[in-house]
Order: sequence, then structure tokens, then C-alpha cells
Amino acid sequence: MTIMKRGSTYHLRKRAPRRYERVEERKSIWVSLHTDSLTVAQQKAPVAWQHIVEGWEARLAGDTSDAEKRFEAAKNLAAVRGFRYPPAPQIAKLPQDQLLARVEASKSAKTVNWICGTRLPLWAE
Repeated sequence: MTIMKRGSTYHLRKRAPRRYERVEERKSIWVSLHTDSLTVAQQKAPVAWQHIVEGWEARLAGDTSDAEKRFEAAKNLAAVRGFRYPPAPQIAKLPQDQLLARVEASKSAKTVNWICGTRLPLWAE
């Protein structure tokens, strides 16, 4: 497992095992660890890799509807950053300072969507 800094953020880079070729077309996997701290990145990397492998295992077992797992991961990510994961209409009613705190806690648009609750899986709506 290699942890590399891209810009100001650490990323995990690892070769995709051959076992998962049927469900993962990428040869090399890059995952943002959403931190500029090497110590934090080293703590997050094994957990992030475990989640990726669990997703591949689920797909190999025929489970292609991993929306629930992704939704749980989004809620967990928000919790790690100190936020709840309410639906978007509730987020829209937050005071401006709380809304900005959610946005500023993230550096990627994808994570902002997760933190702000703007993308729910279809089964959760």
C-alpha cells in the first residue's frame, strides 16, 4: 500500500488484485484520504482499502446493488468529520454558519455533496 501526496492531499495508491478483474477494470486504484496529515493518512489507508475490497467481494458474490453500503459510507464520512447526514431539505434550513462549516470541512465537490446530503440513493428517498 502506497500513500502519496497529490497537491496538498494524501492519496492511497494500490494495484487492483487480479482476483477482482471481473468487477474492477482499473489496474491501479487511487483513493483520496481527504487529509494533509501523513499520520492521519496512514491511519485511514487500511480502512479505505478494506472498504474497497469489501465492495469488490460483494460484486463477485453477485451483489450489484451496494447503494446501501455507499449510503452508510457517506453517513460515516460525515460523522467522522463531526456532522450528521440529514436529507437535503433539512440541510437547506440550516443557519448559514453551520452550512458553511459543512462545506469548509471538505476539499472535494463529491465529499461536499455527501456532507450536505444532496445525493441520496434512490432507495432512501
